[in-house]
Amino acid sequence: MIAKFYRRVKNHLYTEAEKSQRSRELFWRLILLLVLPLIPTLLLTGFWHIVIFGQDIHLDGDMENIICAAWIPTFGILYSLLAASIFGTVWTEYKAMRTAVKRYDLETFVDLKDEELSPLVRTILIIFSLAVLIAFMSMKYNTWLSGDFVIFTTAYLFSTIYLVICEIDDPCGGIWYIKHIPEEWLNLDPKKWRQNRHTEERKKFHEKLTVNGVHLDDSK
Repeated sequence: MIAKFYRRVKNHLYTEAEKSQRSRELFWRLILLLVLPLIPTLLLTGFWHIVIFGQDIHLDGDMENIICAAWIPTFGILYSLLAASIFGTVWTEYKAMRTAVKRYDLETFVDLKDEELSPLVRTILIIFSLAVLIAFMSMKYNTWLSGDFVIFTTAYLFSTIYLVICEIDDPCGGIWYIKHIPEEWLNLDPKKWRQNRHTEERKKFHEKLTVNGVHLDDSK
């Protein structure tokens, strides 16, 4: 009866040893991806615990109400929309590069190889995340444990999102790189490739403008 509703498709492309190796590689890559955000998270949490909580720096009750009712929801929503838009953009490019490698489409691969997020976009993403994090830091907590928990989880979430976006934005390197990219593709310089391609296209364009050795612009 269960087989009528669920079917497990066996993957015959890999042997059991290859599946085991792929699983181990995936496991350690995920572990590394989850560990790296701990570095900025611990620094931010330590700063709050020692400097802000230790010196008893916080906003008053009325200002806390404003922070909870307006500041955090507003900047949180704006951050979510911005992060979702950026993630959708880099993920689309990542999937396009994977498809280009599978189809051996060098033109598409080179066009997307040096595509990366603008520093302006990275900066505004960091600013929005810091705005929400600073709002949480400025609130008064009854115990250091509750404050550390809120600051740690918020900072870790923002750090992980930023790291994932950066990893997907660089599919040729980093932790989450695309496998099976030909080595000669990685050594190509996209700028020189485009320059050569534009030079060839310009030659073709000028050849079309020339009829019987006479340039059309000079035929008037």
